[in-house]
Amino acid sequence: MRIAIITAMEEEIAPFRSQSQITARTQVGKVILEEAIYQGQSLILVESGIGKVNAAMAATLVIERYKPDVIINSGSSGAFAAGLDIGDVIVATQYVYGDVDATCFGYEPGQVPQMPAKYDLDAAWLNVARRAAAAADLPYSLDFGLVLTLDSFMSESERVEGVKSIFPLVKVSDMEGLAIVQSAAQYGIPVLSVKAVSDIAGHGDVTANSFDDNLDVAADHAAHFTKLLVEQMQSRLAS
Repeated sequence: MRIAIITAMEEEIAPFRSQSQITARTQVGKVILEEAIYQGQSLILVESGIGKVNAAMAATLVIERYKPDVIINSGSSGAFAAGLDIGDVIVATQYVYGDVDATCFGYEPGQVPQMPAKYDLDAAWLNVARRAAAAADLPYSLDFGLVLTLDSFMSESERVEGVKSIFPLVKVSDMEGLAIVQSAAQYGIPVLSVKAVSDIAGHGDVTANSFDDNLDVAADHAAHFTKLLVEQMQSRLAS
């Protein structure tokens, strides 16, 4: 099984690099692709750079060059749902763009014209994630649910409340995930997304400081569960 792991930032890919043997490395623009061995499992580690375009480019490059069986998008996120704390982990079951509005043409909120209104992640792979969660004693809370992808860092409470009024079930938001999911869907490649909370959306200037202060915690927790997923995939393949 060929597994690709995509993160946006160096801090988010570092937990994988530090425990893997890197056997090859290439870079195209901002995108860094590394062939790696982690606990005997071949991985493709991808540092995409921040934002939708970098993420879509990274997903396309890794699919065209390596044809992975599954992509895992691991990284940080801003919490929208009440009760989420720094370091909590959300596994996306569904993705929607939180900043797309073509409703004047009859599209749903978040729907890119001529594209699906929402993207449901693969049920079989989500079951793998649920088994991994059930089998582990996790040092953080973990939940499943809706994730939004936006180009904005959601620090202003008024904007956050506006987004929540449109998408009341949202758990967290990121800046890359759906670009990866959408790109991979056009190749028929499933994606799992593991996002740990680095900041609480809508907390004004505190949010930026919170992100800097908590990025390493979020990256470590997202990487921890992603590694459990890789181990669960290995077990599934062996059985």
